[in-house]
Amino acid sequence: MSENIVWAIIGGGHGGQTFAGHLAILGERVRLYSKSLEKVNAINLSKEIILSNAVDGIGEIEFATDDMETAITGATNIVIVLPSNWHESTAKKMIPFLQDGQNVLILPEASCGAIAFRKLMQEMNCNAKVVVGAGSTLPYATRSISPGVCNVYGLKEEVKIAALPATDNKALEEAFCRRFPWFKICQSVIETSLDNINALMHPAPVLLNTSRVEAIPVQSYQYYIEGITPSISALLEKMDAERIEIANAFGYQQRTLKQSYIDMYQCGNEDMELWEIIQNNEGYKGIMNVKSLKERYVLEDVPYSLVAMSSLGAITGIKTPCIDSVVTILRAILGEDLDEGRTVKRLGIDNMTKEEFYNWVMG
Repeated sequence: MSENIVWAIIGGGHGGQTFAGHLAILGERVRLYSKSLEKVNAINLSKEIILSNAVDGIGEIEFATDDMETAITGATNIVIVLPSNWHESTAKKMIPFLQDGQNVLILPEASCGAIAFRKLMQEMNCNAKVVVGAGSTLPYATRSISPGVCNVYGLKEEVKIAALPATDNKALEEAFCRRFPWFKICQSVIETSLDNINALMHPAPVLLNTSRVEAIPVQSYQYYIEGITPSISALLEKMDAERIEIANAFGYQQRTLKQSYIDMYQCGNEDMELWEIIQNNEGYKGIMNVKSLKERYVLEDVPYSLVAMSSLGAITGIKTPCIDSVVTILRAILGEDLDEGRTVKRLGIDNMTKEEFYNWVMG
């Protein structure tokens, strides 16, 4: 531990508490921000976060707070661990208090989260010299049992992160990979945006299990183990092929959905079918189904993942009919309950060519 490094974890949900607790177990100085005063007060009673299973131990944090300025003032490394539909409102609270020399990591960013954050900094006239980075997924499969107590089902072997612009990659690596070696610096946030398997693994399986999700009486099933069937996995691989094609258009060799599972969870091999690999993932056992289409697997991952991927496709001229069909059907069902999301216009990249966008990202 370096006494001069202070971590601020922004988000008091499953991932935020686990991230803060893990850092504290490793001996780091940690603060936790949550908009829930009830949760803040509960955690502050002991200033401890208890983790079990894949990560095991008791971590002592410095404090929890519902005040953004208190949370990030003087912090070295700031990690935003929130559903992506909360990114914009949270960033607006954070940006006025950013200070030169801070490092911000959005984890998970969903897709194009760092791009959206930089756009807000520009709109809010923030000139603080900060490193902004992002990764597409959390290192943990985790659930909070109660404030300050989390059950960590699994820990990924590798999570890609990158800075925007990519010229800041070295600074991002020094800030975050020092403590968490499973973070791997990749070329740019285009790659992290496309290395987002939640975009594939959440909306389509929920949509295709709608009759089970909305069944009366209520049905319970293991979301991944029982909910990803051979036919559903066939659609996921078609969506995956569109994602790979976008990556190829930017010059990236994007790993497939199958390879992502093999790399992150060590749960299979290339000779296995996708649905078999998923069923072989010990970290997914016991994770139950969502209870409504109006949960984050849809409300977050459609507008802030699938729409963002489709936007990257639009920049390159790549068609995404399977991705777009899932978006279209869920918009037809949910209407205004679904945000517009990260369209090319909302991201501020609608007037860029593929080459201009790539050069901007790379810096």
